[in-house]
Amino acid sequence: MNTPRRTAPSRAGFGLPGLRRLTRTACRLALAAAVLTAAAGCGGGHAASSRSADDGSRTVQDLGAVPIPSPPSDRATPTADEKHLQLVAVGSPVRAQLPEATAVVRASGPTEDLPDPTPGGKPPEHVTGALTITLDQATAPLTVQAGDFTSRDEDGKDITLTPSGATTATATPGHPATLALTGTFAAGAAQLTWRHDGKTVAVWDFSIELD
Repeated sequence: MNTPRRTAPSRAGFGLPGLRRLTRTACRLALAAAVLTAAAGCGGGHAASSRSADDGSRTVQDLGAVPIPSPPSDRATPTADEKHLQLVAVGSPVRAQLPEATAVVRASGPTEDLPDPTPGGKPPEHVTGALTITLDQATAPLTVQAGDFTSRDEDGKDITLTPSGATTATATPGHPATLALTGTFAAGAAQLTWRHDGKTVAVWDFSIELD
């Protein structure tokens, strides 16, 4: 008995020579189309970039160049309290947060009272100077006294300060106050210390030049 032989089904098209040639031709055409598409894409990207640059130039011409904003020059006022003092240069403000009130306190000066030049031009050894303490932006009444402020030079020597006028100053909301103190200073660095209830709140550094 003869058993019929079965053949595996062939893949469509690959058993015919004409179709094989057609398939190879189609592959070549597809590859060529892909190359042309990539080239067109690169050219299109360049053209789009050029259009974008041209549009940007026209925008700048129409509106003007936009300036780059510079960072603010003003620095935040440092905050001090009876547990955390601030050391700053004279003329700088300090925001003092105290139990009874918060206020901005600033020490300025000293304004020097220079003597007349001596024969031969020798600079004086000492000079009288005035320090001014200003209290502003008080949230409640805040009083400072002349005795709350002390000064010393770079060698640690105490500089006596005396009030010029009132011995106390009280700032209230909307009403600043000032206190003037006078001392005799030698050339060199010095500092002014402010204590509130015996606790140091702020220290201002300054220097005296006599030459």
